[in-house]
Amino acid sequence: MGVHILDRQNLSSDAPTAVSVGVASGQVLARNLDRRGAVFVNTSVNRISFGIGAPAVLDSGITIYPNGGTWQMNEHSFTLEAINAIASGAGSNLAVQEFASS
Repeated sequence: MGVHILDRQNLSSDAPTAVSVGVASGQVLARNLDRRGAVFVNTSVNRISFGIGAPAVLDSGITIYPNGGTWQMNEHSFTLEAINAIASGAGSNLAVQEFASS
C-alpha cells in the first residue's frame, strides 16, 4: 500500500516559505508523515545541497545550482524524513513549498 505522491483529490499546501541556508548543515523541512511532495527553488547565488534524514554535505547527493535551480520530489526522491541543507555561501535563500494530505 505505499504512499501515493499525486493523490490530487486530497492535497493541501502549506504557505510558501523561504529559508536561509548556511555553510553548516541545518534543517529546512521537518519530518512530515502527511507529506505528499515538496518543491525547493534556489533563489540565491550559491549552490545548495540536501541531506535526506541526515546532515547535508556540500556538493553531495541532491545539489541545486544558483538562480533558480530546482528540486521537485518525485517517485524516486520522495521522502517523509526531515530535509537538511547546506550552502556554498552564508545566508543562501531557498524557497520551499510543501504539499500534504488534507
